[in-house]
Amino acid sequence: MANNFSNKTAEELMELYFGTVDNETGDIPEDKQELAIDYLKAAADMGLPEAWAELGACYFGGYGIQQDIEKASEYLEKAALRSIANAQMNLYIIMFNKAVNDEEKKDALYWLNQAVENKVPSALFETGSLYYNGIIYNQDFKKAYEYYIQSAEVGCAEALSMLGILYQQGQGVDVDQKKAAKYFTEGAKAGSLTGLYNLGNSYMGGLGVEQNYSEARACFEKLTSLEEPFLLSTDITDKKNRLDICMIYYRIHMYDLAYPQAHHNLAIMYLQGLGTDADESDALRHFMLAAENNYAPACLQAGKMLYLGEGHEAAPDRAFTYLNVAMEAGLDDAKLFLGLMYVYGEGVAEDRKKGIAYLDELIKAGNVAAIKVKEQIMNEG
Repeated sequence: MANNFSNKTAEELMELYFGTVDNETGDIPEDKQELAIDYLKAAADMGLPEAWAELGACYFGGYGIQQDIEKASEYLEKAALRSIANAQMNLYIIMFNKAVNDEEKKDALYWLNQAVENKVPSALFETGSLYYNGIIYNQDFKKAYEYYIQSAEVGCAEALSMLGILYQQGQGVDVDQKKAAKYFTEGAKAGSLTGLYNLGNSYMGGLGVEQNYSEARACFEKLTSLEEPFLLSTDITDKKNRLDICMIYYRIHMYDLAYPQAHHNLAIMYLQGLGTDADESDALRHFMLAAENNYAPACLQAGKMLYLGEGHEAAPDRAFTYLNVAMEAGLDDAKLFLGLMYVYGEGVAEDRKKGIAYLDELIKAGNVAAIKVKEQIMNEG
């Protein structure tokens, strides 16, 4: 039976709704989702624009309710027309994602620009990113810098990290590694995943800060220990910017990129004894964790170590799987080991012709190691 909230105002219902939200994660616990959505729908039925915005975002992301993009668009447009800033931003995301050509993407920019005028952090960040990547607009790093600065000023942690990248790469600004490290530090403190990862790289390489492997390892370990990193954002728990789909998507995407790379860097540190005792077993463990996410350089390293029996007893079957992923990703070094495995039937059915073909491909490209390996095979007869 539907709940009767006729004795409540729309504003009171919204307060009850937000009362179900976990302040630490910005999420609604599963056992409270049905009641939370009832509060929200009732407030929306009473015509509260903020409720339309929130309900539209819930339909968009499937938060506590079955995903329905059509209903999401309907509620978000009603809220956007009433100048609800986060609804304008989310409506832009729907329209942009549905766009099949540049003209339709340009149509979506109307709502992005409305959100920019309302100083939505993610809208300023998104506009900077469009200029940075040359999407719709011509690539313009100076314009990207201007929007990232504005986004950072209104609390976007990821914008701080992008400012660091601009200074690190000299894009739109002069190269300044100290400023880059400063922005990475500020971004990491504010919850930026890219800031945390790039700060680790700065410490690892001594870029803009004194080289410090312990600090680098701490950054990478913190990143790899996060369970739901895309929810750790003040933008999402703030009622004014609840369920900011753009930033949620961005953080998920960046986590998918940074998580395996952080494991890969930890593996290198253990392999080379950088800031810790050298430990092949720990190195292999981190390479394999990165490889689980199909990070090709880690697949190559994990495959090599498993084939050679480094950090683990030799496991050619598993090595073959990792090395194939690396090869398919374009890392030709994997062919050296795959060639050997085919020649000797290790981890795969013996196919001498195929193994030699892999080695010949490398030799044609000037790979010295492949020349030596083929000579050894030929001498064996």
